[in-house]
Amino acid sequence: MSTEWNFAPPAGAAEARDKAVALKPAGRLAGKRVALLIGGSIAAYRTPDLARALRREGASVRAFCSASALDFVTPMALEWTSGEKPVTSLSADAEHVEGDLPYDYFLVAPATYNTINSFACGLASGVLGTVLASALGRLEAKRCRIAVLPCMHGTMHNAILIDSLKRLKSLGVDILKPRQEDGKDKLPEIDEIVAALAAL
Repeated sequence: MSTEWNFAPPAGAAEARDKAVALKPAGRLAGKRVALLIGGSIAAYRTPDLARALRREGASVRAFCSASALDFVTPMALEWTSGEKPVTSLSADAEHVEGDLPYDYFLVAPATYNTINSFACGLASGVLGTVLASALGRLEAKRCRIAVLPCMHGTMHNAILIDSLKRLKSLGVDILKPRQEDGKDKLPEIDEIVAALAAL
């Protein structure tokens, strides 16, 4: 990075829209709708960058947050980067089904121990569980893909979690490989996540 700068404003500043993103020429997710389901992991702080990266590939993105996810990322940051108001609680608008705007992908990232095991057991408590119950019905009808990206401390990567991941895989859910370092399952680099989703 250069330290030389003439203090001129960036080119195109007068025409730029705040929430707009520069689309990549051959967007791998052009025209796709992505539901980004965010669990309560410290990794949630990276999800605004993930939402923006998905949009750069041509996708429209809406975030769905567990209550504990909001300890690590704010609704304003997610709305700013996704372009849509995130869902933090379900209402009479039935955000978990949104039949007029169906999602092509449901990406659970970060997927916590609780989210993964609850999903595998068919529990529909809270925003994420209810959205995933509907998503699974769509997956069974071949109307979407569901991808889960585990994020947690390595001691929680136990036999129960492994059984739940195998169960979800048997149901057709795609399990994305986390970056394993420092004894933890972590979110991979943002570009790797986007590439993995596009590959589906």
